[in-house]
Amino acid sequence: MTTIASPSETSLYLNAFDKTIQYDGVIKTIDDDYWASDIVPILYPLWDSDKDKLELFVQYKDGTSKMNKTKYQRNQKDGTYKWVSYQFDLTPFPTEVNDLYTRVIDKWTEYRRGQENDMERALASAFAQSTILNWTKVSLMRNFLLMDSDWTQLGDAPISAEDKAKWVTYRQKLRDIPQDQKVIAANSVLFPITPAKHAKLGDGKTYLDDVSHFYTIPQSVYSKFSNRIVTYLALAIGTASIDEMPVNYITGPNMQSGLTTVKPTTGSDDLDEILKMIDAGDFGE
Repeated sequence: MTTIASPSETSLYLNAFDKTIQYDGVIKTIDDDYWASDIVPILYPLWDSDKDKLELFVQYKDGTSKMNKTKYQRNQKDGTYKWVSYQFDLTPFPTEVNDLYTRVIDKWTEYRRGQENDMERALASAFAQSTILNWTKVSLMRNFLLMDSDWTQLGDAPISAEDKAKWVTYRQKLRDIPQDQKVIAANSVLFPITPAKHAKLGDGKTYLDDVSHFYTIPQSVYSKFSNRIVTYLALAIGTASIDEMPVNYITGPNMQSGLTTVKPTTGSDDLDEILKMIDAGDFGE
């Protein structure tokens, strides 16, 4: 099981047994290939070897460091060998410790960016495979528009109480789309205009009481939103706090709360889970 450290105290936490690295509160489980090709050369042979293995390295925000190792050593009484954990004295190695800290952060950053880029490309590819505006895509659009208007419900949102009430109505209309319009074709679904658009319209009619306050989304419009929706899906991998430690989780909006936690994870299967959810239409529930 992955061990975590309090982000309020630590800047960098490396667990060599779990192959996890936590930097500034964000933890990543490194895959075996990357660990072997990019992390091991940083650790071996000074910090990690066959009979003197690294357990963990911690760099605290106050500048101090700690390293635990486990050594294969002989019991002088009975002659048996066993692994014994101990705290390694880093005092003689200030330059080497600083180099370790810097290089691990560089590799953690490289690994994280690679994961994020792979996710963006795969999500974009998943949507590019189909040019048909189906109900899953309509629901994704609905969920994206809900997320895009979350700011209007914040206590310090720079809008009047009257406008805030209109935004509440707008968001409820979006939530009602699946149950109110599920019997019609996806390309005929009506979306409400925003209160901001209504204000510019200036038709003197009560907001959302007229057919002109709704619009359909043709494929050409959806295509323009595709990149933003891909970003929305990437953001659906959010951050929860468990015992002060941020943990990745995958979410899918629902009608009541807007976001429903699907699965906590600190592994590298986030993308596969999202693509499965897209295929199953779970983001449109």
